[in-house]
Amino acid sequence: MDIAEAVTTEYREFDAETPVSKLLGAFQTHRDPGLLIGSDDGIVGVVTRNVLINSQHDPDQKARSVMRDDVPHVDRSDDIREVARRMVESEFTILPVYDGDDFAGVVTNESVAAATEQFLDAVDVSDVYSRDLRSVGPETTLGEVIHELRTNAISRVPVIDDDGDAVGMISTFDLLEFTIRETKQEQGGHASGFGEGSASGDTSQTHGGFGERAGVESRLLDLPARDVMNSPVATTGPTTGLGEAVHEMLDDDYSSLLVEIPAEGVDGIVTLTDVLRSLTWTPDEEGTRLQVFGARYLTSMTREEVADLIDGVESKYDEMDVIEAYVILHKHKERQRGSPLIQATIRLFTDRGRFAGTGEEYGDAPAIRAARDNLERTVLDDKGQTMQERRGKRSPEDAERLLGWWLET
Repeated sequence: MDIAEAVTTEYREFDAETPVSKLLGAFQTHRDPGLLIGSDDGIVGVVTRNVLINSQHDPDQKARSVMRDDVPHVDRSDDIREVARRMVESEFTILPVYDGDDFAGVVTNESVAAATEQFLDAVDVSDVYSRDLRSVGPETTLGEVIHELRTNAISRVPVIDDDGDAVGMISTFDLLEFTIRETKQEQGGHASGFGEGSASGDTSQTHGGFGERAGVESRLLDLPARDVMNSPVATTGPTTGLGEAVHEMLDDDYSSLLVEIPAEGVDGIVTLTDVLRSLTWTPDEEGTRLQVFGARYLTSMTREEVADLIDGVESKYDEMDVIEAYVILHKHKERQRGSPLIQATIRLFTDRGRFAGTGEEYGDAPAIRAARDNLERTVLDDKGQTMQERRGKRSPEDAERLLGWWLET
């Protein structure tokens, strides 16, 4: 199945000289996953919400200084599974599509999910959702929420109360919209880099001074999560067909659903990114099936070396078969002797359950090895917690279904 059915002409394009304040306004008004940046040479980059929420920006800063220009090339004839892989590994949720040399439109995480929805019930939510859930409480401050999103390289976080009930959800969309609204109401200076000025004649002035700006920023960061979150929260169950879950997300304009286990509560989250990851599964029978997300940060190790590390963990649990392995890399701003601080997470999807390990070190190789060490401890500690105990051991036929369902597309 090629990507043609997922191509859409619903997108917004801006010039590279567009100020950040205008980009923020577009994100506030529309739910676009990203904004295209164009020039006389065509599409030259993409600006995402994560880029804007992850650091402060002057409202007069230009689009070219915040856009990402490492955008994968997609042709209308490309296989939809390959496009899904490029989207996940590059961490883009929107990509420009070309028909030969001509720009033909875009594909988004939503359009890809919609095009494949009819095939997705071959697997359940339990096969794809993320169990290492990050959450905040209703009284968690906005500053702490932003820190949680930045530190863990995630775009949304559920709000869970003291009883373990999910009472809301906060995403990068909510934070951008709220920041713009609050700053405008306060009429202060450029709080957090999101404020707007007013001009009279040839002289431009901002409302308020540095003290007002600092005060507004402080008040924003101290607001509780309950004042920003969306509620109620949409949920699904682990045995729900993935196609049914995708249908609910697309119908209700959600990008994720919390996964609840009856009598146990919230156990994880399924996102459109998880849906795209499921499309990347292949029936390769040799070696560990490995996907590297944030692959541009893999600079001092090869995929083969990473796969060998994971095979070493698998070998210590003789009865465990790895169905799929994910390595997720996230780069922080901190550096030491030229090497960036990298957060690496390794997730194993096996016939004995799911296992994960995370490590942070300067450089991709040390971070991956630290994650491998933590993963290894988790695997050895949890030998007794098998798939059979939790939801029944996966049969060879089920494993084949998991890895072969893509042929139906």
